[in-house]
This record gives sequence, C-alpha cells and structure tokens, in this order.
Amino acid sequence: MSNPSSSWIVQFKPGDQVEISPHDPGFRGSWYAGTIVRREAKNTNRYVVEYDQLYEDESGEKLLQETLDWIQLRPPPPPPEKKKVQFKFGDEVEAFYSDGWWEGALTAEHSGGKFAVFLRGFEEQIVFEEKDLRLHVQWVKGKWEPRFEQVQREKEVS
Repeated sequence: MSNPSSSWIVQFKPGDQVEISPHDPGFRGSWYAGTIVRREAKNTNRYVVEYDQLYEDESGEKLLQETLDWIQLRPPPPPPEKKKVQFKFGDEVEAFYSDGWWEGALTAEHSGGKFAVFLRGFEEQIVFEEKDLRLHVQWVKGKWEPRFEQVQREKEVS
C-alpha cells in the first residue's frame, strides 16, 4: 500500500523534460530546462538530470549533469491560455535571464511591449521583452496552481 502523503510525488522517467531548481545560493528562485537521464536507484526519489543550456565548463562542449532530489524538479509549466496574457504592475512573473527562468515581480510597463521586473535572485530591476516573461505558477503536490492574484484577475475578466 502506498503512503497517502507521498502519493502526489511525480515519478519521472528517462527522457522526461523537466525544470530544475538548483539549491546553490546564487540560483535561488531560478528554474532551468533539462531532461531526466535516469533515476539514481530503484527505490529513491533522486534523479540524474542533464541541463539543456548549462555546461560543465567554459568550453561549452559537455552539458552539465547533476543528481538531484525530486523536490528540485518539476514538469515544464503549461503554456499560457490561447488568449494573450495581459501583464500588469505587481504580477508575480518568471523572466528568462541568464539561461533560466527567474522569479520576480513586474514593476513597470515600458513602451514597445517591454516590462521592468525586479528579480529577487539578483536584487535588481531589469527590463524584459514580453516574449521573455511568463506568469508565475507553482507546482504544488503534483499539480500546477496559479497564484491567487491570477485567479482573481481571471474571474474579473470573465
């Protein structure tokens, strides 16, 4: 019989696309694309992953592989709804920066579809094009959950 408290833990398979959250202090609040290589051992929730855009060294010849706990992994977030996302001040977002998605808050809208975002991991505000932003959603107990503000805004629109 399975333990009900862990029934929501996703069991990844080799080849599954994932997003990886390194636990190194300089990477807190970031998610990098990668692929499951294999499970470390049959009865563990540790996986060998290979990053899509991070390399072992400066030469950029061999992709970085690490063994990580399942808690550091999530499936890629679902694509946004067919309707265009309307970003607004204060939205919790993820911005594609330095080869990964970094959590932050939208602080201003600029002309030309650009937005200023305060990235917590860098403790600075950076301007991004709309194509490099996505609304922040959380992977909670095996499913995607939008932030409360997003749910409220969707109710207002419909």
